[in-house]
Amino acid sequence: MSLPALIEVQATDTIESAAARVTLKPDVIILLFGSFDSTQALQVRSILTRALGPIALVSNALIVTNGSSEGLAALMGQAAQQLDQPPLLLGILEPNVVGPDPNHTAVLRLPADWSDPSKSSFLLLAELAKSEATVQRPVVPILVGGGDAEKLTLLRCARHCWPILAVKGAGGLADAVLAAKALPAEGAQAAEIADPDLREILDTATICPLAIDGGADDLKRVLLGPIQKPGDVLVDAWGRYDDLDVGAGEKQSLFKLTQIAILTLAMVATLLAIVVTGTPLPMHLRISHRVVHVLLILVPITTSMLVGFNSRFREGNKWILLRTAAESIKREIFRYRTRAGIYSEEQCTQTSAQLKLAASMKEISSNLVQSEVNRSSLPHRAVADPSRLRFLQPEEYVRERVEDQVNYFVLKTGSLYRRLKRLQMLILIAGGVGTFLAAVGFDVWVALTTALATAVTSKLEIDQVENSLVQYNIALTNLRNINSWWRALSPWEKTRRKNIDLLVDQTEMTLERETAGWIQQMQSTLDKLTEKQPGADHGDTAPQRA
Repeated sequence: MSLPALIEVQATDTIESAAARVTLKPDVIILLFGSFDSTQALQVRSILTRALGPIALVSNALIVTNGSSEGLAALMGQAAQQLDQPPLLLGILEPNVVGPDPNHTAVLRLPADWSDPSKSSFLLLAELAKSEATVQRPVVPILVGGGDAEKLTLLRCARHCWPILAVKGAGGLADAVLAAKALPAEGAQAAEIADPDLREILDTATICPLAIDGGADDLKRVLLGPIQKPGDVLVDAWGRYDDLDVGAGEKQSLFKLTQIAILTLAMVATLLAIVVTGTPLPMHLRISHRVVHVLLILVPITTSMLVGFNSRFREGNKWILLRTAAESIKREIFRYRTRAGIYSEEQCTQTSAQLKLAASMKEISSNLVQSEVNRSSLPHRAVADPSRLRFLQPEEYVRERVEDQVNYFVLKTGSLYRRLKRLQMLILIAGGVGTFLAAVGFDVWVALTTALATAVTSKLEIDQVENSLVQYNIALTNLRNINSWWRALSPWEKTRRKNIDLLVDQTEMTLERETAGWIQQMQSTLDKLTEKQPGADHGDTAPQRA
């Protein structure tokens, strides 16, 4: 159902009720505002026709203007009519503005009784950004030229932390902002920028240039940066992580099962050696000499087969390699979802965030495929979880990443500490029993208690229980410190891009250091096992990503 060309807002209406009259349901809102010299009208309209209009169509964006039949709004209306399918255009017409422009999809005319039409227009825009879902629609302001009248609107956009695109070459406020942003240091900015509003804009907002004479591809890439959805590349990234995660889990289970079997057979071999010496067993444990003879043959054969299996298939090394790659991809996913660091709007004017994520996955997978993992296959696990396929606000990142990892480390440290105590007590008990047996004249049985203590010690070393406990406690403390720092920030400080980048960077670096420490210790343990096991070849080692 099409909207009427003109919607009259009554003086008794509220911002909420006025916004409710707009029944359009866009995914993105683009605020187009500014003023410029008439000699640049053709260039401005060219940008609107070649780039903004098509991008608004593919992203289901609503372009909001002042609805006037003159200036920028009129040019946008003309540009829309030149396209085969015009994008959605909404004009918020102030009482003193000439209009309405006939090429807009809908126009809201504000009543003359509203005391501050400029502020009311902005509040209407902010209200339109609210969606029925919990996540608000992205809002991307585009400033073309402009003067003092547009400065307050730009300041309000900055305070809402909306990424701003300033058209370079259109003159006026847009060029002044970009020129001030290009100053080399904060000290220079403070000395040369006397306007406090401009300094606040530069200090608060993420501002990207949009060249007035740029090529269509460059213009579209810059426009897509702040409004593009996570896209299929995020689906692919999660799919790769899931496959690597499942593969690492399977390799881990097989490696640990093999090691337990080897340690168990070593104890059985010790027991058989005691039996061969003629030491009597309790009645219910006595076995025939023929069975003992068969076991004496089977145990070393089976042990050799398991050692050969380890040497040939190197499941432990593959486990480390797969876990390293999985965690590396997961870190990139969360950086991408928060649009932090290299994935921020400011750093994606030349290469899109989607292409950067794809490049990171390529680097990780290329390193992995050059290792011994390429001599095995990976399982596939399809996970249907739409909540993973959206961008994250800072508080959501804290909840899904920081607090989730804190809860994980709390459970793991508790479990590892209880396990460490049990196994250490078992070693002490085995030592005490051996001493007792030696004291009462059963010296031959000391070998069995010694074998048990050795097996438990080896299991502790293989599972890296003590080292993992140390690494987890360090990571847990660091993550709690990060969480405390974030909670201590004021609401305004939590909107600052540099604080958001610092939050993500410190969290991911903490998790990366924990993974790197675990990898180093596990690789050292595997190297020792390889040295102890005859016939083991030396293959690839686990890569570490800085």
